[in-house]
Amino acid sequence: MKEQIIFEDFIQDREVRMYDKHFSDTDNKVEYDVYVQVFTMDNLPFSSVTGKLDNIPFNYDHAGTKEVVVNNVIGDYFNPVTKKYEVSDHTFVVGHIKDSNLDQDIAIEQMQQAAMNIINELNKRQMPPHMVMPHLLTDVEKAKQVVTDDDVKISQLSKETGISEEILSDYRENPATLKKASNSTIERLITKYYEKYFNRNEIEKFRFMLIKTVMAYLKENKKDEIDYDPVYDPVYELYKLYQQADWHRLARMEEIWRAFYTVDNQH
Repeated sequence: MKEQIIFEDFIQDREVRMYDKHFSDTDNKVEYDVYVQVFTMDNLPFSSVTGKLDNIPFNYDHAGTKEVVVNNVIGDYFNPVTKKYEVSDHTFVVGHIKDSNLDQDIAIEQMQQAAMNIINELNKRQMPPHMVMPHLLTDVEKAKQVVTDDDVKISQLSKETGISEEILSDYRENPATLKKASNSTIERLITKYYEKYFNRNEIEKFRFMLIKTVMAYLKENKKDEIDYDPVYDPVYELYKLYQQADWHRLARMEEIWRAFYTVDNQH
């Protein structure tokens, strides 16, 4: 059997490949398959517990079309550490055209439609039944908490933020007006929010946790240093964050971590 790629591109950042398969030089029969890349955070097309394709939120009927059957996954693997089936760098959902007597251009068109269906199904966000989303304060709500806190003296807050006492007093009297405040005003008040309600020692512990995480990644990937990527490299960004000890940004991260921890332990 001869197999060749007839289409290869990225759709919504996912690798999409299409193949035709010739079974012999004398036989005109051709089969067409479409492969769509799967990401770790997707609505997974397999069960992370059993590795099977049934009884999961991913709907294979919706992923397919009248012409293309979607019924297979390749590249997933069982992780002996987590005891779960997981996505690798080469995990794809596979679709197959039912009619083998098609012109190649028509086949590609049909597989592109199936690819979009597969992507839409992968993109569906599934909330595990046990998970409750925490409420995270908006920037305006954080600013409001600071200006309306009776333990915060307006005079001191004015000195520390550079915002006049008159304006801060107005915000305290009518916090709804903070919605019209400038970005710089909100940012200065958010800085005070983290300084007042977050413990620097706790943030430092969080920073060291990140250090250990990144170092473990480097050790696993046998890298001695971080390579700077001018586009985006999450490892580099974490490395830069903990090296600079930008504790306000770290506090934002720890805030999310803490919020999820709280709701997970309340249910």
